[in-house]
Amino acid sequence: MIAAQEVHHAVPRCLLKLWDEANGCIPDGGFSTAWLEFTVEAERWRVPVEIGRSDLARLIESSTEVLERERHRLIHASDWQRWGARGGREVVRRYGSAWMSALALKRWGRLSASDLDAMRVVR
Repeated sequence: MIAAQEVHHAVPRCLLKLWDEANGCIPDGGFSTAWLEFTVEAERWRVPVEIGRSDLARLIESSTEVLERERHRLIHASDWQRWGARGGREVVRRYGSAWMSALALKRWGRLSASDLDAMRVVR
């Protein structure tokens, strides 16, 4: 049996989005918070903070390698929570805590799909 493989980026692709937010390319990204988040993440991955976007994109693409799925997941074990929290905060900002609560109730089987759809229309 062949183990599943995944593409790993030694320099994560999320740095491009963070770079865009930090440099004002994505509207409504609070500049100081966005810049701080990019700086912390860039330093974590040993990427120069002053890097240009095209150079960053090349660096990310040149850092790819194919790894066995479990090894890849192990490498990123401490990253998933941080990356997930970043996306979750954006969802809460866009849709509000009531929507997040409804999604949790749906996931736990305490809200039906039709109830969730009805809530979406009300919003």
